Amino acid sequence: MDQLSTMTAAEAVGAIRRGELGSEELLDAQLARVSTHDDELNLVVALDVDRARTSAREADAAVARGDRLGALHGLPITIKDSFETAGLTTTSGAPALRDHVPERDADNVAALRAAGAIVFAKTNLPVYAGDFQTSNELHGTSNNPWDPTRTVGGSSGGAAAALAAGMTLLEQGSDIGGSIRCPAHYCGVFGHKPTWGVLSDRGHIPAARDLGVMGPLARSAADLDLAMDVLTADGVAGNPGAVLPAAMPGSRAARGLRVGLWADDPAAPTSRACSDAVRRVGAALEGAGTHVVDDARTTAPLREQHLLYATLLNAAMAAGFPDRVVDAARRAVEEGSIEDPVEHARRRGLCLSHTEWGELHERRLELIDDWHGLFGRVDVVIAPIAPTTAFPHDVERKFDERTLDVDGSRIPYWSHVVWAGLATLPLLPATAVPTGTADGLPVGVQIVGRRWADRSTIAVAGLVESLVGGFTAPPGY
Repeated sequence: MDQLSTMTAAEAVGAIRRGELGSEELLDAQLARVSTHDDELNLVVALDVDRARTSAREADAAVARGDRLGALHGLPITIKDSFETAGLTTTSGAPALRDHVPERDADNVAALRAAGAIVFAKTNLPVYAGDFQTSNELHGTSNNPWDPTRTVGGSSGGAAAALAAGMTLLEQGSDIGGSIRCPAHYCGVFGHKPTWGVLSDRGHIPAARDLGVMGPLARSAADLDLAMDVLTADGVAGNPGAVLPAAMPGSRAARGLRVGLWADDPAAPTSRACSDAVRRVGAALEGAGTHVVDDARTTAPLREQHLLYATLLNAAMAAGFPDRVVDAARRAVEEGSIEDPVEHARRRGLCLSHTEWGELHERRLELIDDWHGLFGRVDVVIAPIAPTTAFPHDVERKFDERTLDVDGSRIPYWSHVVWAGLATLPLLPATAVPTGTADGLPVGVQIVGRRWADRSTIAVAGLVESLVGGFTAPPGY
């Protein structure tokens, strides 16, 4: 059964349609992987086996009858535990939601089910999707299948690791601070952060906010494309009506494509492994005939963008903080006692007035124009996703006491989101693609495109996949 747990979703759906593989057979393969590996990895937090088995048998019977089939017919999948699932516990990692069993699916879960997918389990995340690691008091810490002493990332960490370990064929994540892209990078899988506003966010816990998006994770670029087809289809519940254009001409072929590289930056200390991955992908594309532009950047420096991002990100998250935390941030800002500019931006974001938010939003609109100008010179920009590869677990210390090791230098834990904000702040699509390993750990890059060009960034990810290799199962999986 192991070979069934490394195939792509598109391959599995095709095999089910042709009668070469049964949905129940595939479900059993995923459950076997959970039974074999999850004691060590701790990725799955809830199972719905009986209902899933009934649905799988119905899916197999429909194939035998020759019925019309959905795009994901009979595909067993897991869902990040921040998405409400009807009849199945949804906790978002919070003890207060230990017994929360929704009566209705989140819109994107409903869309996946309507296309024929079968939800059989939920995957772990940090409390209320609020950390760069996946650990919580309710379900514990999730471990990376490439090295169990290291993080799977956050907040879609259980989702990405389950894909890498062969426990699922498709996942649904959310991303406001790299929460799709970073776990994909740490675990060696694909992920797509859509253009802001493309996909419905109803039914996600916590509730949707400025900057935050929902999007798929998978084991191939083609699977991301398939998932986006399903999630943006006409008639999907909660579809906000955004129509994504087709991939730009030439985005699946190297010749004629214009690719910019943003491999490093003074504002973002980045390990050699992560910067070199961007350059390695650039060299592969250039060797295939792509026009590659080194050092492609916006006019606005990344540090300036990050300060704006840190402010708006914390403004978006402020509703989830206790009043005492917001009040303390307000006092610190008013007293002028915060020397570090990034920390000042974070604290200020927690206590912004609406007028102040509007002024910062104007600056964001100027930045969007800046990116528009860059996309007049290049079609996509390739950049790192995070400062490092998967780092060792660090869940005992408080958030603000943690640091990251970048080639022997310690940087603030909050620096984790600098590269993620590159696409998040200007509301752009970004596709994470694995590029190989460094010192035994996966390394990914993100492909950033102009607004609404989701199909194009996924297509370029497919091109990169064909040149540098794509998904590889972790040793032993």
